[in-house]
Amino acid sequence: MKVLKKINNNVALCLDDNGNELVAFGNGIGFSKTPYDLADLSKIKRTYYGVNKRYIGLVNEIPQKIFDLSAQIVDMAIATITANLNPNIVFTLADHINFSIERYKKNLKIPMPDLNNLNYLYPKEFEIGQLGVKLINKKLNVQLNHDEIVGIALHIINAEAEQAKNSLNNSENRIISESLKIIEKFYGIKISKKGFNYNRFVEHLQFLIKRLESGEKSQSNNFQILEDLKRQFPNTYICAIKVKEKIEKITAKNLSNEEIVYLMLHINRLLNRVSNE
Repeated sequence: MKVLKKINNNVALCLDDNGNELVAFGNGIGFSKTPYDLADLSKIKRTYYGVNKRYIGLVNEIPQKIFDLSAQIVDMAIATITANLNPNIVFTLADHINFSIERYKKNLKIPMPDLNNLNYLYPKEFEIGQLGVKLINKKLNVQLNHDEIVGIALHIINAEAEQAKNSLNNSENRIISESLKIIEKFYGIKISKKGFNYNRFVEHLQFLIKRLESGEKSQSNNFQILEDLKRQFPNTYICAIKVKEKIEKITAKNLSNEEIVYLMLHINRLLNRVSNE
């Protein structure tokens, strides 16, 4: 195996003996000057083929232990689900888990729609979500709640396609396109569609659309989170309301306060990433 490019000391872009490019995880494989031939393949811990390069940068943003947990959850999904999973799933799920842990540490508890039908429509994916939350809580000594089961299950469901962009319908494309136009115009920026930050935001919108299509409403009595965020990020709130109104116009469905909170969090995330690119 040839190590082509260092991502960090333990992750590298490689080429196998058949000329196929892959991302390899292994102790110290990125430490030596690249390119070089890796003779000791026992150093390789995990390999991932077909990963979109826009997601590779997540390796330097997310702790290794969270990547390991994501890989274990995906392994469980592969062993349980017959459908092919998007090759980016380990990276996008790790990003989701990391964001969940960040919210947990900040005591930012945002209720997610129960999606009671999810465990009937997608029983295997729901089971993976349950097992995933148990694994995360045990390994990281946290107490993620029932809501996170839905988040993991939706990631697995969304990954059951060759590529996320190929699975978008006209309505989803319009929502994504119009939402990004609003954000770009409001902040006077240009968001690159080649970066993983764009894909991360698109995935959030896809999950939002799935929740709306489910027909279930989520409305908690806790308005304090939204009020706190409005005071802390007044411009983000205004932008999120513009996006909310556009989505409601396209879908003819109302977004809850929880969805506004999620929109604000993801808009902030997108802006923070864009400013650092």
